[in-house]
Amino acid sequence: MQKLHFCGGLPRTGSTVLMNLLQQNPRIFTTGTCALPDLLHQHVLIKSRYREQFQAMSIEQADKAIYGLIHGATKGWFEALTNKPVVISKNRAWSNLFHLYPQSKYICMVRDLRDIVESFEKINSRTLALHSFGDDNSLVPAMSESEKYAYYFSPGNIIFSSLGNDIQRMMELFKRDSSRVLFIRYEDFTTDPLYILKKVYNYIEEDYFEHDLNCISQSTLFEHDHAYFKERTDHQTHPTFNYYKKPVRSLSNRFNQEIIKNVKWFYDGFYPDAS
Repeated sequence: MQKLHFCGGLPRTGSTVLMNLLQQNPRIFTTGTCALPDLLHQHVLIKSRYREQFQAMSIEQADKAIYGLIHGATKGWFEALTNKPVVISKNRAWSNLFHLYPQSKYICMVRDLRDIVESFEKINSRTLALHSFGDDNSLVPAMSESEKYAYYFSPGNIIFSSLGNDIQRMMELFKRDSSRVLFIRYEDFTTDPLYILKKVYNYIEEDYFEHDLNCISQSTLFEHDHAYFKERTDHQTHPTFNYYKKPVRSLSNRFNQEIIKNVKWFYDGFYPDAS
């Protein structure tokens, strides 16, 4: 592995499609939601500190050893999965560790939050019985609009946590060093995918590859959606590229205006003309 980059951002933003397209390149290996960052964060960087043997080390030795372990484990993990020289690992949890990889870059996917909610609503509408449910075990289709708003924008929901962690972290990093973060809007990607792909190649400093938008295979490191038992989702992509269509929103204008009002910083940064 010669280069390692990351992909994160908001859910339902086309990141899986982007990864599936990029893997057509014989030089690039991409993942579904990668398990590695959580293993490194929770088990190496946090839980190891509670071990007596670890505590007995000097802080200088432990710090160097853990840093070496992080990078050795990362290299070993991906080289066991692929012999391709460029890896792009998808998981917004990499934002917890991005500071440990100073040579890596981060692709951050965003989308109008109103349409992310509608995308989850659509998935639930196709579900027969095993719908998403909240902390009080209420099923999403049974909720009132006020309950749905509290559900989608509560600390336990992936939309809320992605906004509060991944997006804000990358926005601040972009202000300090714009070379390390590339923001991609779902609307731009699905309108002109070849233009966005060229931007990605320029960003990761790789020669452009001619992609086939009519033959998109699922990633070899695919995530199985039955693992997400509480929040229904769908990472199965179409074999042909789905271009942007003007969204049809089922939730009320009051609901959507509440989103814009309460997350104004996000709309100011990415969708200043939203109304």
